[in-house]
Amino acid sequence: MKEIVILSGKGGVGKSSIAASLGVILARKYTVVLADTDVDAPNLNLVLGAKLRNSEEIAASSKACIDYDKCIGCMMCKDVCKFSSICGADKPVIIPYSCEGCGACSLICPEKAIEIHDVVNGQLNIFDTVNMLLVTGELHIGGSSSGHIVDIVKKRARLEATNSHAEILLTDGPPGIGCPVIASLKGADYVILVTEPTPAALNDLKRVVEVVKHFKIPLGITLNRSDIHLESQRAIRQFADENGYFILSEIPYDNSMPMAVANAQPVISAYPSAPGSLALQTLAEVLSEKITEQV
Repeated sequence: MKEIVILSGKGGVGKSSIAASLGVILARKYTVVLADTDVDAPNLNLVLGAKLRNSEEIAASSKACIDYDKCIGCMMCKDVCKFSSICGADKPVIIPYSCEGCGACSLICPEKAIEIHDVVNGQLNIFDTVNMLLVTGELHIGGSSSGHIVDIVKKRARLEATNSHAEILLTDGPPGIGCPVIASLKGADYVILVTEPTPAALNDLKRVVEVVKHFKIPLGITLNRSDIHLESQRAIRQFADENGYFILSEIPYDNSMPMAVANAQPVISAYPSAPGSLALQTLAEVLSEKITEQV
């Protein structure tokens, strides 16, 4: 099984739309399982028009809990908390949104009135599409440990892929370069970096390239909405050439793509003859060659 992760550095460049159509195309040739590790704002299920099969709560975070029957109000816990997560005057009060569950308050409490407990901070969802299974994670509002939830999603997706004898696990990763991105890269065989021809997108592309390079994972670049700004387009091509990165596909600006998203369909399914769909078909073919080369 090959694990392919799609990242973008910058949000809003069309990563999930590309992931949805790419999954549909690859599923014609391979058995594919999808994962959405953008746990702060998962939406691959929306693009695919997927149906929820089941949902499970995830306890991937820890918080301090006070037993007020034991608490004597010494406030030593408030003084030791480096996250300013304990307030109050006569008795300490935990602020759950900022508590990191580090345990310092529990260690210093003379009455052993504070314990660190696991708390539910997200959920894992399983969706069905026409011919693919989709595993997603969803962080609760104000929740922490998003990287841990990503790891849980990846493990479950691998399990589902193994059980279904899938040949490809395709992951729609989060934007940025933080912990969720690093967790999404874990175990990847190949990374597709989606960008668009704007100065901001190029800047963020360079940042996420450094992350992928650190883990020594092969990568290719997909240039979405490739014709909206020719100067930035040339800059991205130059960056790729100078650093030896292959541009897998250039997808032109195409109104069919947002129209398909509005109708909860991948563009390859809604408008198979549209320019964007044809470019995505090319991307899938090039990716298949890359997979074969690695094998």
